[in-house]
Amino acid sequence: MRFRISTIALAVAASLPALASAVDFSYSGFSTAAYAQSDTDLAQVGYIGQPDGIDSDGTFTTDSKLGVQVTAKFNDQFSATVQGVAYADLTADWEPHLDWAYVRYQPTSNLSARVGYLRAPTFMYSDSVFIGYANSWVRPPMEVYGLSPAYQLRGVDLSWRNNLGPVAVTVQPYYGDSKLDAGDPAMEIEVSEWAGMAVTGEVGSFMFRAGYASIELGTTTEQLVGPITTLRSMAALGCTGCAVDANALDLDGTKIKNINVGVQYDNGTSIAIAEVAQRDTDSYVTVAMNSAYVTYGHRFGSFMPYGTIAAARRDDSNMSSAIPAGSPFSPLAAVANSTLAGGNDDQDSYTLGVRYEVPSFSVLKGAIVKLQYDHIEAKEGNGMFINVQPGFDGDTDMISASFDFIF
Repeated sequence: MRFRISTIALAVAASLPALASAVDFSYSGFSTAAYAQSDTDLAQVGYIGQPDGIDSDGTFTTDSKLGVQVTAKFNDQFSATVQGVAYADLTADWEPHLDWAYVRYQPTSNLSARVGYLRAPTFMYSDSVFIGYANSWVRPPMEVYGLSPAYQLRGVDLSWRNNLGPVAVTVQPYYGDSKLDAGDPAMEIEVSEWAGMAVTGEVGSFMFRAGYASIELGTTTEQLVGPITTLRSMAALGCTGCAVDANALDLDGTKIKNINVGVQYDNGTSIAIAEVAQRDTDSYVTVAMNSAYVTYGHRFGSFMPYGTIAAARRDDSNMSSAIPAGSPFSPLAAVANSTLAGGNDDQDSYTLGVRYEVPSFSVLKGAIVKLQYDHIEAKEGNGMFINVQPGFDGDTDMISASFDFIF
């Protein structure tokens, strides 16, 4: 079912009580000015939802962002928030986007509902992935955060907060749909039936989080239409495995499940973060993956050195065509096997960085400078590298510098 966000938003707006003469407005903003450069021109380090990445030419585009948020509070129960962010998207252009636009209803202090354009809480830091000031790194570990390129949810969520003994618990179910727009109608990816839940528990210096999401894709990759049609025709002629391959190559109707577990410890001096994520699917295009990372940082006054180790591995159960070797139809397995090989995102990365908190000045509420070094190794295939050229040896060193601030 496609989520009709405009209808629901109008219904919610119509239910608003008569506004008082004064509406409280609040404004905030954030920005990241960043530069990154690797040591190879034979491949690019990819980033979430961008067709161009980081190579030896260097770029200011990949990580730089500018966002502004406006909230209108009508009364103690109703408010509306709009957030616009300028960043490089799937079209490779750096341009403004409507990131959040929702109406919020809060009937009690521990229960609220939102409807509109939201951020799906797929991972532990999904809400703040664009806000460099709020993150320890220049960019979140791609091994985990690259598993779900769709982040904007058109739909509804609920948030229930309560204390269970010493633990502050937040439960956040959500439902809706989304669309990834690459600037070409033939490459748009529809995301439907997007349902999930995130549960967070906080006690002392610890935060624990678990999340689950299920989505259904609604697009067929144009380049695979011909092979899919052929495989389905051969299945009707008795080809064992042809129907399985055809369905696994066709993104239309593909179901993907994301499971995420994370923990953070922050006592004000030391910070430790770990996340484990799993993408479960039968698709040959968006293959099943298991990923994790661990980060540790220690604050020395305004400075915080940090390090991260991250890894991503493809599920071994989804490694080759379903057409048996030696079958008279075995030549048809080539498309499935080449697609699977191209989707092999196995890689490791090692990160060292330092974060410096700049004293507040002028209109800035806070500012942070980060310097970061990454070593990235593709373990099989091309890992998560994009635009790979012949001769690439599978690993690269990369440096990044960013200036993050909020206002």
